[in-house]
Amino acid sequence: MPTDRLTTIFELLARHERTGAEGGALCSVAADLTDLSGAGIVLGSAGRTMTTFCTSNNAAQSLMDIETMLGEGPGVDACSSEGSVDEVNLPTAHKARWLAYTPLAVSAGAGAVFGFPVRIGAVRLGALSLFRNEPGTLTETQSSDAYLMSSVIARAILSFQAGALPGTLAAELEREATFDFSVHQAAGMVAVQGSMSVGDALVALRAHAFAIGVPLAQLAISIVVRDIYFDPNSDTWRDDLGSES
Repeated sequence: MPTDRLTTIFELLARHERTGAEGGALCSVAADLTDLSGAGIVLGSAGRTMTTFCTSNNAAQSLMDIETMLGEGPGVDACSSEGSVDEVNLPTAHKARWLAYTPLAVSAGAGAVFGFPVRIGAVRLGALSLFRNEPGTLTETQSSDAYLMSSVIARAILSFQAGALPGTLAAELEREATFDFSVHQAAGMVAVQGSMSVGDALVALRAHAFAIGVPLAQLAISIVVRDIYFDPNSDTWRDDLGSES
């Protein structure tokens, strides 16, 4: 019964708060409820920049970094989907679906990945990404629990943000979130340096992080401390000594 599963979710959330377990509470509960290897939540709607909200563990964080860096994967697709998105055997998957994401996700330890839209009615807030270490489909119960958890996540996010001032992030969201604000700070700096929009700056950041093989957050920190900057005259990235990267 849905009511019973909702009770389980609230009990798991309370246990997470009591124990101070690692990982975002909503993400950790999503992984526990579905009995999968990890979970992550991405915020954003179709066609817009995605931001990681929380993850349940380090492996999930790596997978969410890959999704947000490349702009492709189950969570990204679920943001614009009417239903769930999955790849039940990632190591043997047809690479054309997620050309860049698939090999990196496999290297990060994912055998199967799943994405569920996080929304209320027509309002799209993001997606819940789930993964397991080994290939395999979800059971009917796991799929039902994932949809229920997505609904809880959507209502939690709206509830958190309801009391915040316009243009600000609610304290509850900021406390729960594991996303790195240095990425947004770096995007703002690159936008100014390159006379571009913040959205275009985020795309440029992700492309450069992928090209040089470093996590997006690591590149962002280098930009924030001014070790790396974008030179609009040559349309290239340079370090603090003027060398191109």
